[in-house]
Amino acid sequence: MTMSVQNPLLEPSTTTLGGMLRAQAAAHPTLTAIRFAGQSISYEELDRRVDQAAALLLRHGIRHGDRIALMLPNCPEMLIFDLACFRLGAAAVPINTRYQRAEAEYALQHSGAVLLIADARFFPIIDGLHDELPDLRELLIRGAAGNSDLDLDQALAAVQSAGTAAAPIADAAAADDPAVIFYTSGSTARPKGVVHTHQTLLGAARCQVATRRLAPGRRWLVATGIGYVAGLAGVSLPCLYGGATILIEEDLSADSLINAIARERAQASIILPTKLLDILESPLAAERDLSSFEQVYVGGDECSQDLYRRFRARFGRDLAQLLGMTECEGYLTNQPSDGNRPGSIGRPANNVEVRLLGDDGRELGTGMAGEMAVRAPGMMVGYWQNPEATAETLVEGWLHTGDVARRDDEGYYWFVERKREIVIHDGSNIAPHEVENLIDSHPLVAESCVVGVPDPHHGALLKAFVELEPDADPTAIAALSGDVLAAWLETRLSHYKIPTLWELLPRLPRTATGKMDRKTLHARADPMGKPHRRRISCTQDPRAGEPRP
Repeated sequence: MTMSVQNPLLEPSTTTLGGMLRAQAAAHPTLTAIRFAGQSISYEELDRRVDQAAALLLRHGIRHGDRIALMLPNCPEMLIFDLACFRLGAAAVPINTRYQRAEAEYALQHSGAVLLIADARFFPIIDGLHDELPDLRELLIRGAAGNSDLDLDQALAAVQSAGTAAAPIADAAAADDPAVIFYTSGSTARPKGVVHTHQTLLGAARCQVATRRLAPGRRWLVATGIGYVAGLAGVSLPCLYGGATILIEEDLSADSLINAIARERAQASIILPTKLLDILESPLAAERDLSSFEQVYVGGDECSQDLYRRFRARFGRDLAQLLGMTECEGYLTNQPSDGNRPGSIGRPANNVEVRLLGDDGRELGTGMAGEMAVRAPGMMVGYWQNPEATAETLVEGWLHTGDVARRDDEGYYWFVERKREIVIHDGSNIAPHEVENLIDSHPLVAESCVVGVPDPHHGALLKAFVELEPDADPTAIAALSGDVLAAWLETRLSHYKIPTLWELLPRLPRTATGKMDRKTLHARADPMGKPHRRRISCTQDPRAGEPRP
């Protein structure tokens, strides 16, 4: 895929991610690159393991330009196979570990992935997909328990014993090759594939090394999934670029992260407000020595003043809020040690420009609220196979974020609102249209409207207003409820996207032109009112990637 959008701030460099790792392995061979399950992987060993993974991919026919899907929890293999893809000039496609079958199938089909590497726990979701999707040729399963045709561990062992990777694998990538395609909820019914190249991911890494003062040997905890932009482009790749240590935990529950901070003496992290709140509310946090945890950034959702106060009371230092998106990680940031404005989303990161634009596209001045447009070395080059959305979002080298903010006299930005109908629940972006399309496919539903309801812990809860089919069987209609509809969605949609609040109506309100009156429904949504309320667990198996991204 060739992307035509150019970023004027990118250096005219041919440096690749595989070349970056090779250089770091030569410069810091004995420094620890990864800590996982009590074991250390040095930079030299990481480079060797990446070569072995790349050799395995070559055995399976992977070539420059192919897309490789990865559905793995947080583990060294997730990062190693990312880097192996980069070395071969292939693109990694992280598959959200909370996806249900239809969601995973869409990402695999849309990306044209030819190989899927997945953990055995996700096999029920992806079983048989390689027979149904014409591009998907093979599956490799981590922990396949002896199934020789699928066993990833056995295949890697065979490569190691054969000495296939004794010689370094040549770097086949170019700087402008797609490196990762992240699938993210947007303002449309289907997730969009955000394309980052070697150059944009290296640009993001350089930006964050400078902005976050990331130094060799510093210990960064990955508190989100490595398959998300924050976990990969926000923490892992900047750590590798700066010679730091990546602390990986497969279990991302609050208590697991607390134990990791204490055991590994973690110094820094990027964490979600809801996850940080869970940590502060856990009794274990009072029992463990967390004094090393000194550089903590929070992002992915709004951060309350209460969270700032509670963090300072427990850790004795400031929490720093930042703002980013899959299309451009961490473009605004505060600093924990200095230049911090609680409640602000910060100032532009190193080598990042931010403009505020009015509805007419003109730049606005200090104190005025406008849509943020960003120009940065680490911003995406476009959306995979979606030139219309790319042209709408990237305009003359500027990324239009859809977020409205204002800037104060000191250059700090303050969030105002989102222009698009996105609901953020526990740090995850949810496109209401995606949820509505599935609800509308139920035979007893005529139409639905999904809105966000403010919640002090989760940021927002999803509420579904449902208009019933007027000609449906009255007995079937009488048996329908929010619980029934939610249960029907269980196998069709990730659990975090299933509404927790439901209201079934004979007819949804309309505007004078016949369109859905979303404003009226937003005003009607009330979590303390009488409509049926169904709570679902916001967590899943804590080992399965990120419980609440």
